[in-house]
Amino acid sequence: MTETTHRPATSADLPQLVDIYNNIIAEGGYSADLTPYSLEQRQPWFSAHQQSPFLIHVVEVDNKILGYFYFSPWRSGRAAMHQVAEVSYYLTKDARGKGLGRFMLEQAQKLAREAGLRYLLAILLDTNHGSRVLLEKGGFDLAGQLPEIADMGGTRCGQLIMYKKLQED
Repeated sequence: MTETTHRPATSADLPQLVDIYNNIIAEGGYSADLTPYSLEQRQPWFSAHQQSPFLIHVVEVDNKILGYFYFSPWRSGRAAMHQVAEVSYYLTKDARGKGLGRFMLEQAQKLAREAGLRYLLAILLDTNHGSRVLLEKGGFDLAGQLPEIADMGGTRCGQLIMYKKLQED
């Protein structure tokens, strides 16, 4: 029997998180990053996500990390945006299409609500069709598109901004 769980990431998880993200970059079309990161380069990112609600959460199946998700402040330092966060999520290639993306998004929304966030945003490349479908099924709506904003090394693609209202006034 497989058990899917999530938990806050620890510093011991960072090498796996870097590996997952670097594989996403190598696949192309899922991230606007074009070059892989070293462990040292990702340390500041990890350190910046050590306080609730902005923790990184790993997703494990039978104690094996297959993905992670986290929140980032939206327009950090602007008081009127304190209840808005951007959600980011990544899965290993072999873990996709098995319901783990839906699990991550559900857990992210639950944690966001518990933290008092009212809106979640997701910003994705318009070439990332799987993520757009996942977000739409999760109740996210398209807020806007920035056409051809990303230069992916010779080809251009746009970014989509999707959002979900989590709590009523």
